[in-house]
Amino acid sequence: MILFFLFLFSFFAALIGTRLCRSLAHRWSVVDHPDNSVKTHILPTAYLGGVGIWLGFLSGFLGIWIIKPDWLWQLSSWPGWIAIASAIICLVGLIDDLRNISPLQKILGQSLAALIAAFAIKPVVQGVFIDVPSSVSAAAAFGLLLFFVLGASNSINLLDGLDGLCGGATFLIAIGFFILSRLVQSPYSQMQAVLAVSLAAAAGGFLVFNYPPASIFMGDAGSLLIGLLLACQLTLFLLLGPAVFLASLFIFGLPILDTFVAILRRWINKKPLFVSDRGHIYDQFVDRGLSKKQSIWACWLLTVGFSAVGLGGYKLGLRFALPLYFIVLCFTFLIIWKKGFLNKG
Repeated sequence: MILFFLFLFSFFAALIGTRLCRSLAHRWSVVDHPDNSVKTHILPTAYLGGVGIWLGFLSGFLGIWIIKPDWLWQLSSWPGWIAIASAIICLVGLIDDLRNISPLQKILGQSLAALIAAFAIKPVVQGVFIDVPSSVSAAAAFGLLLFFVLGASNSINLLDGLDGLCGGATFLIAIGFFILSRLVQSPYSQMQAVLAVSLAAAAGGFLVFNYPPASIFMGDAGSLLIGLLLACQLTLFLLLGPAVFLASLFIFGLPILDTFVAILRRWINKKPLFVSDRGHIYDQFVDRGLSKKQSIWACWLLTVGFSAVGLGGYKLGLRFALPLYFIVLCFTFLIIWKKGFLNKG
């Protein structure tokens, strides 16, 4: 019941926050203009959607604190560290949306957010490696988080190419992570459930305004924030063992697949690896005759499919999950190759 109220608080806060951010973006001319190449939307569209997502996510914590203050903070001080880290990384993304900061500056901002969030993850690391000194566990928590933050943020950013796609995929991934945390029932399941439900609800509230035709985009403020929150989840799942971690990777499968295919395709076609183009999986769906909405729904179905494989594999146990994962991966990349998704330069 508490998690249900958490979802409602986050969803409606994101709904209200996103609408407010849309109004402010138009008033301050913080809009994204089409360029007829990568940015194919028709009209200038408001940014600041990431701030709306952050308001929704953070309001979940606040709502639970109002309803039952002892419940959330019994989990140690982790909510405070996550709240601070999320504010920092959202601010870094917002500055990048407004002023286009350098990649190094962005990485430094992500590193600072990962360092703050590491204080939330550190007790979990210490619980897994009991004999490890505190300084080592802190460094390990930071290293793991930074790796996942950079990877997840970039994957989410690459996925944010069609109206509604990234917001809907985030919602589905967060729901998958929530289900996995309920199946595992670890000492950290409560932390994972709060993170997953808050993020799913915030993404859902944002999606109301981002579903095509979108009236607001999340921008880097949103993609970096989502990357951080999903990175925290992936780190926690990693610490729970290979069976749980592999399941979580499959739940996060669509961003991983799209990023891998994009890098491999650019490398094969001798294109710059870090220059935006229209060759992502969802773009190629559109180029092959699907409408933009159909492409989005196809990607959402892929996300559900990957989540089902991950959750099903976890329930089967690692012995049976490994062959299942191998078959699914082989089948996926066979389709990618046979259908020419690697050919577009």
